[in-house]
Amino acid sequence: MKKILFYIPAIVFMLFYGIVALSGFSAISPVVMVWLLLWSISGFLLNKNYFWGSLFGALPAIHLVYMGAQETGQIINETPIGIVVLSFYLICGYLVYRKNKKL
Repeated sequence: MKKILFYIPAIVFMLFYGIVALSGFSAISPVVMVWLLLWSISGFLLNKNYFWGSLFGALPAIHLVYMGAQETGQIINETPIGIVVLSFYLICGYLVYRKNKKL
């Protein structure tokens, strides 16, 4: 398994929020910085073959699902994005766990 795979959500969201920040479209919430940090930590831990590192990636995804359930007048509903990211990290954690069991 390619090790860059574990960093995909961190890279995608860093690019997205970087573009948003540079365009001056709106202010970025400090919670987003915590999400990016957790996704980076999760990628690093999964890269080191710690399956429980996927929990750090799942936390922001669960928060996205929760925020999508709130009616805040957002243009984009966060629930589908959160479900996809949550599924991604659960699958990555399972694959790392299974790989460690074979060794």
